[in-house]
Amino acid sequence: MKELSRRNFIKGALAGGAAVAAGAGLAACSPASPQSAAADGQKAAEAGAEGAASTGGGRWSWSVKPEPITEFADTYDADVCIVGLGAAGAPSALYAATHGLKTVVLQKGNAAISNGWCANAINNKAWLESGGEPFDTGKLYADFAEISNGRDNGKLVMNFLNRGGEVMNWIMDNTPEKTPVVVEKGQTIGWYVDNDFSTRYAQYAELLKLMGDKAEAAGATMLWDTPAVQLITNESGDVTGVIGQNKKGEYVRVNTSKGVLMACGDISDDEEMLECYAPLLLGVHNMHGAPNNTGDAVRMGSWIGAQVTPAPHALMMHFDPTWLPEGNAPFSGIPWLRVNKKGVRFGNEDAPYQGVVQAVAAQPEKLAFQITDSHWMDHIDDMPNPNSHSRETADPAKDWEKAVKGGAIIESDTLEGLAEAYDIDKQTFLATVERYNELCDKGVDEDFGVKGEFMGYTAIKEPPFYAIKRAPGVLATVGGLQVEEHSRVLDENGDVIKGLWAAGDCGGSFYGHEYPMVLPGGSIGRGFVLGVLSIKDMMDDFDSMTA
Repeated sequence: MKELSRRNFIKGALAGGAAVAAGAGLAACSPASPQSAAADGQKAAEAGAEGAASTGGGRWSWSVKPEPITEFADTYDADVCIVGLGAAGAPSALYAATHGLKTVVLQKGNAAISNGWCANAINNKAWLESGGEPFDTGKLYADFAEISNGRDNGKLVMNFLNRGGEVMNWIMDNTPEKTPVVVEKGQTIGWYVDNDFSTRYAQYAELLKLMGDKAEAAGATMLWDTPAVQLITNESGDVTGVIGQNKKGEYVRVNTSKGVLMACGDISDDEEMLECYAPLLLGVHNMHGAPNNTGDAVRMGSWIGAQVTPAPHALMMHFDPTWLPEGNAPFSGIPWLRVNKKGVRFGNEDAPYQGVVQAVAAQPEKLAFQITDSHWMDHIDDMPNPNSHSRETADPAKDWEKAVKGGAIIESDTLEGLAEAYDIDKQTFLATVERYNELCDKGVDEDFGVKGEFMGYTAIKEPPFYAIKRAPGVLATVGGLQVEEHSRVLDENGDVIKGLWAAGDCGGSFYGHEYPMVLPGGSIGRGFVLGVLSIKDMMDDFDSMTA
C-alpha cells in the first residue's frame, strides 16, 4: 500500500466550525466566587468529595469552593504527587520515580487507564530510523495555528513539537518490552501487533501498565482507587499538596515539596460538565470503558482560582473505533457519498474528518451511511484525500471482506437492497444517488463543492453496491486548566499558581474549538511529552535534554 505523503497529510487541517456554540449562556461555566455566591443565599451546592461541605450556591455543582478537609486517615510527604495514571500520568510517574523524586500517585481506578492507541511525537527515532524525513516543526505549528482559533499558547505547542521526539525516545528506551510501530502518517507511533482496532487499544493499555509498574518498582507509591478531591494551598495561594479519598471513604493527605501534576483526564463522562463546556457531545455515545473522566481537575482547580479553558472545549469525536454492534469498517474518511436515514445527502464528504463527524452527529438518529459500488478499491492508495482516516488499514481487501462478513459493511446487488437493509427512505435515497451520479458524470459537484477529481471516480453505478453505517462516538474533550509554556497552571489573572501543573486532556491552552487531524495522536502525544516536561520543570531541569 502506498505511503501517505507528508505533503498530503499536512493538508488535513480542520477548519473549525463549532465556535458558534460558545454563546452567552456558556459564560456561566465560570465558578462563582464564594463571597458572591454566599450573598445569593442559595442552597449549598454539592462540591467534590462526599462530606466536604459547601457554603453558598451557584449555577453548577462546582461553582462554590467547599470547606477545607481537615481530618485524614493517612498523610504522605512527597516531592511530587501525580493525579491520574493515564497518558500524562504514567510516563510522568516513571520519569519522576526513576530520577529520584519521592513520588505519590493518586489514581481513581485500580489500574493505569487511557483511551487511544497512538501518540504524536515529532521526529522520534522510530520514524527517523525507518527512513522518514525530519518534519519542519515551524511549518507544523503554522498549519496548526491556522485552525486553533487563536486559543493556543504558541510557546506551549512549540515545546510539544520541538521536544516530542526526545521525550518519546526516552519512553521507548525505558520500555523496551513494548516496541512501537511507525504509523503511516509519519508523525505518530503506535503500540499494536497488527493494524486492527481489536488489538490497538489493548496493546497501548499494556504500555501504560508497564510504565506504572516500572514507576512503582522505582519507588513510586501508588494509591489505587483513591481519586483526588481537593488541592491544598498555603496562605499565599501556592499549592502544597492534594487530598484523595479511598474506597473506605477516608481522606488521605499528600504534602508536596515540588509540585502537583494534574493528569486526571477530561470532562466527557460528566453530563453537567458537558452541558457547560461541550454541549455538542450531549447525547453522543461515549466510548469510555470506565467513566472516570469527570472533570476533577476543572473542579479542584476552579476552587483555588485556576483559569479554565473557555467554552466550548475542543472535541474528540470520531467514527473509529465504533460502538456499533456490527463492528469496525475501514475507510471512514474516504469521501464516498454520505446520506442520512432520510436518504438525503447533507454536506461535503471531503470536509476535514472531525467536521464530517460533527455533521453526522447533527443528522437524524446521529447516523449516516457511506455508499459506494464495486469500484471501491479503485484509487484507495492514491486518492488525493488528506483525511487521516482514509486508509486506516494495511490490507484493504482483507479488512473489507472481514467487515462485509461481520455485517459492518452491507453488500447488495441493488440500491434498493441497501435502503431496505438500513431502513433508509428508499425513494429519496434513489433520487439522491441519481443526482450524485449526474454530478460525477459532470466532474463538478454543484451541490456541495467536493473536488472534481473525487467525483470522477466515486460514482455509484456498477453492482455490487455497498453501504457502511457511521455513528460518532465520544473519545474525549481536550481542554481544562489553562497553562503557560511549561504547563504551570494559571490563575484568573494569568499569573502562575505555584506548585501546580496540568498535562494531558485536563491541560488547556493547546487546542482551538476542534481536535484537528493536523496533529494525529496529539491527545496522547501531548500527555506523554508535556507530562514528562512538567516533571523536569519541577526539577528545575526543563531545558536540558530528556534522559
